[in-house]
Order: sequence, then structure tokens, then C-alpha cells
Amino acid sequence: MAGAVSALFLLDIKGRVLVWRDYRGDVSALQAERFFTKLLDKEDDSEVHSPVVYDDAGVTYMFIQHNNVFLLTAARQNCNFVVVVSKFPSTSV
Repeated sequence: MAGAVSALFLLDIKGRVLVWRDYRGDVSALQAERFFTKLLDKEDDSEVHSPVVYDDAGVTYMFIQHNNVFLLTAARQNCNFVVVVSKFPSTSV
């Protein structure tokens, strides 16, 4: 299926993986650590508030933060963020 996410993660506020589910086998749990590093790098840029983070390794991260928890998806394929997030229950974009 084109556009499917590779993995779904729940992270705490420090970037530790609480729970994760691998759907396609092409993204590891280490990708969540890479995401959090990229997110911290973005915090320095006050102009960037995108819920999408790109990685040089070809992984796209899409996330929502609620209080101290991040709901994160990782994909190696091109995914539409709105379609992915609309599948989450009780989420408004």
C-alpha cells in the first residue's frame, strides 16, 4: 500500500520510547532517537513549527505532542500527513 507508515511510536518528553509498533520492517526503534535529536535541533529555529521532520537517511517523521507525550509515525515512503493524522482517534489538525 503506497503511503503507509513504517512504524508508530509513543515517546515521553525526554525522547524515550514508551511503546512502539513496527508495521513494515524498514524503520527501527533507533529512528525515534534520531527523530528526537532532529526535533531538538528544530527548537532553535523559532520560525519552524512543522509537525513533519525529515531525516537524511530517508525517513519522514510526523508527530503530535500532547502534554508530555509524543505520538510519532515514521515512514520511508511518501505519506500525506493529514491522511495519517486523521486516522488517529480524537485528533484535530
